[in-house]
Amino acid sequence: MARPTKPFFATWIGDNGTHVTGLAHDSDGRWRVTLPGPCFGKKYREPDARKAVDMFYAMTGTQPQPVQVFVSEVVGEIPANFDPGNPPAVFDLAALDRAKELERTCDVHLTWETENTKNGKRLRAGVHVPERILWAWVNEQMHERRAYVAEQLKCPAIMDAVLPKPALKLSAILAAYQKHADVKAQTKAEWSNTFETFAAMTSALTLADLSTEVLMKYRDEIRSKKNGEGQPVSPGTIQAYFGRVKGIIAFAKTQGLDAAQIDAALSRTSVLKAPKDRRVLQPTPIGREAFHALLKIAREQYPEWEARLLIMLNLCLHFDEALDVEWSDFDFAKNVFCTKRNKRGRVIRAACIWPETLAILKAIPRTGSPFVFVSTHGTRYNAKGAWKTWNKLRTAAGLPSVQMDDLRDGAYTAACNAPGVEEKFARLLAGHRSHGLQDNYVARNPAIVRPACDAVRAGYFAEQPVK
Repeated sequence: MARPTKPFFATWIGDNGTHVTGLAHDSDGRWRVTLPGPCFGKKYREPDARKAVDMFYAMTGTQPQPVQVFVSEVVGEIPANFDPGNPPAVFDLAALDRAKELERTCDVHLTWETENTKNGKRLRAGVHVPERILWAWVNEQMHERRAYVAEQLKCPAIMDAVLPKPALKLSAILAAYQKHADVKAQTKAEWSNTFETFAAMTSALTLADLSTEVLMKYRDEIRSKKNGEGQPVSPGTIQAYFGRVKGIIAFAKTQGLDAAQIDAALSRTSVLKAPKDRRVLQPTPIGREAFHALLKIAREQYPEWEARLLIMLNLCLHFDEALDVEWSDFDFAKNVFCTKRNKRGRVIRAACIWPETLAILKAIPRTGSPFVFVSTHGTRYNAKGAWKTWNKLRTAAGLPSVQMDDLRDGAYTAACNAPGVEEKFARLLAGHRSHGLQDNYVARNPAIVRPACDAVRAGYFAEQPVK
């Protein structure tokens, strides 16, 4: 539903401009405050206008139940002796136009309802609006149009009331991240998409909407998700989703947004925890024959996968890391690869390029994108969209159970098991920290991992390591 706009205010003021939903001036001079949500229908009658207003302001900042409120206009009277064949001209055309404006603004169908009166029935036209949107909008109007609300309610005390701070909007938090976060465009897009999905799944508009109950429901929904192979999403992936949500909220604090609200929300997000990883993870390094079976099918049926398979094995990368590879990571004059990888900090990745990998890289056409693997839209490929093709490829190769990470396991295993190759070089090829080696030294001399790279190539392409 679209965000409520100015025309709504007139309809929410109520009959004859005497009340806003939840706050009414009774004939006996007292103010009636009706609480929303779980207390809906409970009324407080307060003779002191200032106290009534304070109560009402506090009420608009609460978390209402997810119910619908019928926002409507009286558009006509239906007399008791109504003749359908000869209807009288009783419609208020101006009111009908306002009701139709609600329909256009909210992008929902206009609803018609009748209510009994002494002389017949009253016809109302309007739309059903989620109560939380109604209250968020009313709260906003009190901050931005206080004098108008005071005039409509005939309640001067509104002008003297101390307003609570408006709840921080999730849209403002996301906008701050998108505008000021100093990260790669791809990372920013992925984090933003996760946050937008989070807002949609929780139906939250502000930080105040993120109650512990709402966050726990979101947590359980994420935990129940399946990956492209129909298997439960790994705890690491789930924690990455939660980390992005928390990270964007925390980033807003660095941009001067309300620190108190952000800290309170972050304390509630402590319930966003991934389940413990109880899987028994056994590395299953891909064999030489299996790898070449995949490579053959890729070359014949899925050409874009040939380079991916070679890069994953040659550089010892996960599939998603292979899609992150950029042209600037390669030095073709020295036939070396060097980049940084996010894994609990910035970790140097280094490798020497095999002749097989070099040949296929040079055959890939360059585009304006920094990425080596670019979709038809000119953007980096999304790993999620590759599962169907990968499944077809491995099935055609007669390897329906082989996993993408088996290629990385194969490279790491071959480097670790090769005689004469120090463990620290195998670890460095795999992107693990290696004691005694400084990142800045590796960045200046990526060829330091040549023994490990040669050992992997010997295991899959040659009898002896390349000299």
